[in-house]
Amino acid sequence: MTPQRDWPGTRTWTPAEATAALPLVRRIADDLVGCYARWRAAGDAIELAPAGTAGGAAGGAAGLDAERLMADAQARAAEIDGFREELARLDIRVARVEDGLLAFRSAREPGTLAPLYWAPGFRGPTYDWPDTLPAYGTSTSWPSRAHDVAAKRSRA
Repeated sequence: MTPQRDWPGTRTWTPAEATAALPLVRRIADDLVGCYARWRAAGDAIELAPAGTAGGAAGGAAGLDAERLMADAQARAAEIDGFREELARLDIRVARVEDGLLAFRSAREPGTLAPLYWAPGFRGPTYDWPDTLPAYGTSTSWPSRAHDVAAKRSRA
């Protein structure tokens, strides 16, 4: 992993520094996980909402409900973008949104970047991938790629 290409940033965390930052990082991670759950619930509700048509009274109400659900999902996506940006300013990546798994930019060996992983419920940051989380399955990519958020494209 080269710092310039794979993990831009300037801060390199030691395990002790990452542990000391956990009170702040824990609050952000908890907010991120809660907001992600609300984003997923809004997405599920959108899929289950009746499509409706603009012409009929029932269709109009269904259309308004779908618009409200979409607006809610977009608002949650914007919040999650904010949490990710806040962590990125600290040179911390979100490795798995749904679990709140974070990766602190660190150097296990001099000159070599290696992530220190931490997630809510864990004692402290570790260089090893947490055994309780599958390494594959759920994407680490951002969920809101296709939606416009607040007149801007989501950076996901």
